[in-house]
This record gives sequence, C-alpha cells and structure tokens, in this order.
Amino acid sequence: MADVNWGGIFPVLVTPFGADGSINETRYKSLVDDALANGAQGVVAAGSTGEFYALTKAERARLYKVTVDYVAGRVPVLAGVADLRVGDVLEACQSAVTAGCAGGMILPPIYAMPSPREIMAFFEYISRNTSLPLMLYNSPRRAGIDITPALVEQLSALPTVVAIKDSSGVITQVSELVQRVGDKLRIFVGYETMIVPARAVGAHGVVAMAHQIAGPLIRDYWDKALTGDKALQDLGRDVFAFYRCFQAGAYYAAIKETMSQLGRDAGGPRLPLLPLADEQKAAIAKIIAEAGLTRWANA
Repeated sequence: MADVNWGGIFPVLVTPFGADGSINETRYKSLVDDALANGAQGVVAAGSTGEFYALTKAERARLYKVTVDYVAGRVPVLAGVADLRVGDVLEACQSAVTAGCAGGMILPPIYAMPSPREIMAFFEYISRNTSLPLMLYNSPRRAGIDITPALVEQLSALPTVVAIKDSSGVITQVSELVQRVGDKLRIFVGYETMIVPARAVGAHGVVAMAHQIAGPLIRDYWDKALTGDKALQDLGRDVFAFYRCFQAGAYYAAIKETMSQLGRDAGGPRLPLLPLADEQKAAIAKIIAEAGLTRWANA
C-alpha cells in the first residue's frame, strides 16, 4: 500500500468556464492560489464539483496537468477519475499518473448499481491495472449504492487504496470507518458541515466545497473544531448558511452562483445543468444577506 499522510482541507475545485464555454485556465489558477493561501493541504481537480461528467477526456487530462504544474509540489493534487466505463476510468487514472497527480478520487461504477461482490471486483481490477493511489468516494445519493464500512474494510487490503471520502452524511458511518480502517486509510468526509463531529470521531480530513468561496471561514472552523472555542458556534452558523445556498438549486450550479454573488465568478455550469433561475438566485441572495456572508467575500 502506498504511504500517504493526506489530511486537513482538500477543496474540490470548480472548473471555471468562459463565455465561449471553454475552460478559463487563468481563473482556475487563481482558485488554486486562493485555496493554498487559505490553508488547503491538498486540491482535487475535475471532481464532482468540477463537473467531471461534463468534461471531455482531453479536458480532464489537461486539468490534471495544469493543476500539478501550477501547484508545483506544494500540496498533493488528486484527480477525479470516476466515469461510466471501466476502460474510461483506467484511461483517466493513466492521465493522472502521466500528469504527476498524487492520487485519484474514484466512485464505484456509476449507474450500474453493482452488488458488493461486483464493487469489489471493480476496484480490484482498477487496482491491478494502475499504480495511482486511490481515494474511494462513497456518494450513495449520486452513485445509488453505499460502500459500507464492512466493504471498505475489505477494499483496504488492495495495494493502491489509501483513503476514502465518505459523503453518506451519516456520522455513525464515519465513526465506524475510523474504527475499522482508520489505521490503514485516511478518512475524509465530503461536507464541511460535518467537520466538527467528523474530527471528534477521528476523521483525517474534508473534501471541501465552500473553502474556495470562504477559505478563512473553513480554515478557522477546521482549526477550532476540537478546541471548544466559543467562536465555533458562530463559524458553524456561517458554514451551514453556505450549504443552504448550495441547496437553492442543482448543487454544482448553485456553488458557482454563490461564488458569483460573492465576487468569485467562475462562469456558469455546462449542460446538463443550467444557470440558476431568477428565483433561485434570489434565494441565494437572501441567505447571503441574512447570514451576513459578504464578510467572507474579501476575507
């Protein structure tokens, strides 16, 4: 098994698109700059928040390379390598290896909804055919299946599996992961709203979405999570307010709209998602105003 010490905040970056729909690499690099300036200990390129499903294979490979070259070894770069076809997953893994990524974040097979036996066979096949260290990505809502702690324990024996991002949203599941495999795998949660309970049960990190909008907030929330600091409640209130913004529409489109309203424009989403409707934009504006989130815009 590869020896990694991943931990802390790993923002999964949006992919900024220009007016012509192409990737705005200049804006993307500024997001990387912001992430590192605000204490990110790793970054994820072309993950779900990066709209991997709307990128061509060439665009994904290009993002991996741009990110690795620009980060220049300052923190680990993980590549989102999920896809529909097993062959396409392996191709993404190879692109990540070629680019110099530290690892890949990988969903179980999308849409097929395989059984535990089939999930195991999928990851065994990927592990045999790539040297890329893998962060398993458990997202029951989007993949339609749950990679249970018992199954993760079996998968932890694979030589390239080194971490898991658990987006189940269930703290007892995160706690069980820590108990079963916390000495073998790096345990990450997929929502910043879970930072406090996840850190309390021994999780190592968070794959973050709001960090690229309000880096100082998320950094402070992470750092104070185990201290009992009186400010923690106020910080948490703002973290949850950001997540209410994200829930105003399709998550990845709403994240971009929230960024835009706070002066961190990253363009709109690509199809199949659409820019938010006026009433959705107004809902985000209302949350921002009522929670005072503009104070994080230039923090």
